[in-house]
Amino acid sequence: MSQSIARNNNTATQDDENISLNLILAILSTGIMAFIGILTETLTNVLFPGLMAEFHVDTSTVQWLTTGYLLTVALVTPLSSYFKRKLKLSTIFLTAIVLCITGCLMAACTLNFPMLMTARILQGAGTGIALPLMFNIILEQSPKSKIGMLMGVGGMVVAVAPALGPTVGGLVGTFMPWRWIFVILLPFLFVSLVCGLKTIHQVTPTEEAHINPLHVLCLAVGFVCFVFALDRGGSAVTAVSNGDTSATTQCVIAVVLLLIAMAALLVFAWVSHRAFSPLVRLTVLRSVKFRWHLLAYVLLQFVTIGYGYMIPNASQLGFGASVLAAGVVLLPGALLGAASAPVSGSLLDKFGPVRPMFTAMLANLRAFASKR
Repeated sequence: MSQSIARNNNTATQDDENISLNLILAILSTGIMAFIGILTETLTNVLFPGLMAEFHVDTSTVQWLTTGYLLTVALVTPLSSYFKRKLKLSTIFLTAIVLCITGCLMAACTLNFPMLMTARILQGAGTGIALPLMFNIILEQSPKSKIGMLMGVGGMVVAVAPALGPTVGGLVGTFMPWRWIFVILLPFLFVSLVCGLKTIHQVTPTEEAHINPLHVLCLAVGFVCFVFALDRGGSAVTAVSNGDTSATTQCVIAVVLLLIAMAALLVFAWVSHRAFSPLVRLTVLRSVKFRWHLLAYVLLQFVTIGYGYMIPNASQLGFGASVLAAGVVLLPGALLGAASAPVSGSLLDKFGPVRPMFTAMLANLRAFASKR
């Protein structure tokens, strides 16, 4: 009898640790949205010279297609905790997919630069909802022994998109009008819609969550002013290098915007500390380990996104490379990094975080030393 009970318990435990097809499809449906959003973010970087010529805008203006998109993602992502508590997962998913499809349709029918900018903002809002939703589903519904591997799969989705983006942009810019890429992406979004509506289900009940508008306002003002401060600071540096007399004015505007951003974020921190249900629980920053991990992640994203913008444009504008060559130049390294994501997740499940992290650090140091 006891052996039979033990055997049944072992079977139940094994079943609990299996990854269901429903979970895989749910991750896939949200991952497609996140993938397409990040893909179009790096894809447009390669198309900047052509867009500048078509819409008669300069570099500082066209880069807002990337900056505005990322800013929208940064503003929407913190709201994901409120959405998850307040709304059903299916409702959140449907909102994200509608935003992504609308953005793609608007981009495919673009008549001018403001219309394209609006499309990118809609896509950024959809990605800002879809990306946390994918990781929430992984963390909430995955077997505990498989969380690291599935998080690696989610990381691979995020990593493969910027790897393929420049290449796809180069192919599109070489062989077809750039608007067609958004038409090509629409069927994938409709597949995501059908798959997500059938597989995404609620595992935890919603609750009566509330949001303080002051939280959202302070966060929006802080992020927007910070980004504009960086933009004005870059314009000031350009003006100084060109001997333009407007450099002083641009510098003053940058400093003022930076002070406003700091004030808004300080007010956000103060209001969050006093709130019963804050938008972002800043108490997690008390953890030293969390702060170091956050810093490492931010620096990694800074380098990745910066190179993804700089290398394709420098290849075309500085070295006269074709659109296709500029798109392919980032592909090998990015694909290698994307392929290593699920492997690193499995290593995390098996060995913990120390060995994979130090192995990656040593590999980076060796690569840096070899370049020198």
